[in-house]
Amino acid sequence: MHIFRFSVASCVLISFATIALLFSPAKANDDPNTSNAVPVPVLAVKFQDQLEISSTWPATVTARRQSSLGFERGGLIDKIFVDVGDTVSKGDKLVSLNTSTQKADLAAANAAIVQARAQHAIAIATAKRRQSLADGGHISSQRLEESLANKASAEASLNAARAQARALSARLALSHIIAPFDGTILNRFFDEGAIAGPGTPVLVLIENNALELMVGLPADKAITLAEGDKVQISTGYGNAEARVRRNTNVLNPATQTVEVVFDFTGNGVKPLAGQSVRINLKDQLDQRGFLVPLSALREGRRGLWTLYALLPQTSGKNYILSPVPVEILYTTEQQAYVRGPIEDGTLILKASGQNTSVGMLVSPANGIQK
Repeated sequence: MHIFRFSVASCVLISFATIALLFSPAKANDDPNTSNAVPVPVLAVKFQDQLEISSTWPATVTARRQSSLGFERGGLIDKIFVDVGDTVSKGDKLVSLNTSTQKADLAAANAAIVQARAQHAIAIATAKRRQSLADGGHISSQRLEESLANKASAEASLNAARAQARALSARLALSHIIAPFDGTILNRFFDEGAIAGPGTPVLVLIENNALELMVGLPADKAITLAEGDKVQISTGYGNAEARVRRNTNVLNPATQTVEVVFDFTGNGVKPLAGQSVRINLKDQLDQRGFLVPLSALREGRRGLWTLYALLPQTSGKNYILSPVPVEILYTTEQQAYVRGPIEDGTLILKASGQNTSVGMLVSPANGIQK
């Protein structure tokens, strides 16, 4: 009997305890508005009036001067004084032909000059004597005229001999290739003993100490460049600086580009002739907008894109996602410059994915990025 009364009393106490737990007030952390909010990465919209845009354009470094050197008159190559890679100075002798024949011809021409000079001297002396005799009436005027004619003929022969010697000297000079400017030997096509034809390239000389860039740019980029403007050049091993030397301001109808020529200033790394580089240009987009990561955008309708703005709730620190249509003004590999009906400082979702939807309850998972 006592055992039964104890069991009934225990059951009554347990029942009251259960009812008290069920109807007791919920704690603050059991608020459904807080427990259901999804933490998401956010950032604050920051408007700006313009955007600085960087663009790169491919170009090839070239030497300002590059010449294929050969002989005006062909002949047997006697001596080559340089090889590929050698640095030469203006006026250096690079290649010589066999000049034994030209030298013999020049010696004969010089001998002809001596002979013509002697005949000219005799003709002058004879003309003087006969002039004196003619003045005294001892010879006829015909004899005097003959002497004067012989003098003029001897003088003409002397001048012809001298001209022949000068021509042979010039021809002898053309038997040598002389460096027309400072540079480096880029190619060599013949060896000693070979016969080089007239105009056939024997060496290629490049002026590698005076490099330039010639690049075709779109018209909207080219018109912003003036003579003296400096740009940065990206190479495979560092940056160099170049200055605009000439802007043709003429649109090529075939490529629809404008040719611009740059000279290197010497600041930065030294580029190499024939190297492929990229010219870095800066421009400004004069439209009001703000930057967002590409991950924050979702494709919308009619060419527009959508951002998710965080609308604050009346109570608590939670937000509701609301779509905002935006227009993309400019994009890079990681960001987009957009504009749309949104206020400066509004929180937006930094990355939207398959799990995000309109009206979703969220809370910032990180500090607000400005």
